[in-house]
Amino acid sequence: MESKLRAAIDDLGRGTGVPAPLVEEILHRLRPSVRLCPDVPGQDENAPPAARLGGLPRMPEDMAWPDGGEPHIATIDCAVLPRDVLDIELPEDGHLLVFADIVDADGSAAVRYVPAGSETVERGPRITNEDGYSWDVTVYEPAPLYAVVVPSFDDDWETLPLAREFMERFPSGSRTLEDFTSGLDALLDTSRFASIRIGGHSRYFQIPPEEDGLTHFLSVFGDPICGSPFDVALAGTPEDMAARRYEELQIYLGG
Repeated sequence: MESKLRAAIDDLGRGTGVPAPLVEEILHRLRPSVRLCPDVPGQDENAPPAARLGGLPRMPEDMAWPDGGEPHIATIDCAVLPRDVLDIELPEDGHLLVFADIVDADGSAAVRYVPAGSETVERGPRITNEDGYSWDVTVYEPAPLYAVVVPSFDDDWETLPLAREFMERFPSGSRTLEDFTSGLDALLDTSRFASIRIGGHSRYFQIPPEEDGLTHFLSVFGDPICGSPFDVALAGTPEDMAARRYEELQIYLGG
């Protein structure tokens, strides 16, 4: 972590009344993430996009559309993603196709991997399942997405021993931590209006995947894509991610 950012976080802790050891405990839980955003302040105008939002996916002819018929959200160019940043393993090249239903409170999502050099054809918008039933899928407006590395933190204070002790000792402890969280959110720029987040911590409406022994893979945020209030995320084991067994990923609501 750069020294200026670290100094700002220390100042934030003193200003909000969070003890230094607790600040250390919170920072120890930071995980790197990559956000895919339509606009990144200061972005080099010649920088290649790391993904394309929306449009129709290009898939090998023998690759099936996900069983749930979810719309194509984005095609991620693995070769453009920042390397050696995340603590989960991603392919070095090729493309990740992200499909998700972000207009339904029940949400669903799937990921397909297309190796580099594969022969592909544009698929959709009308798809047919194995029973012969056909329908038109939603097609979102195409747009480039750019990658930005953002540390992410877990605000589940109940799992942090020093945080639990702080909240038990001081009646205003929860509010103090909320103030610190808001400031940390701004310092880490985690409020960036991203369409997709890869890696890092996520905030779920359900039981966090860590309680199921899983690790967050990626989240899709409905609001910046189509104004939907719903987010959907995928999580799995590091082994499944490394082996590209994306069909084994589990779905979680929230992002």
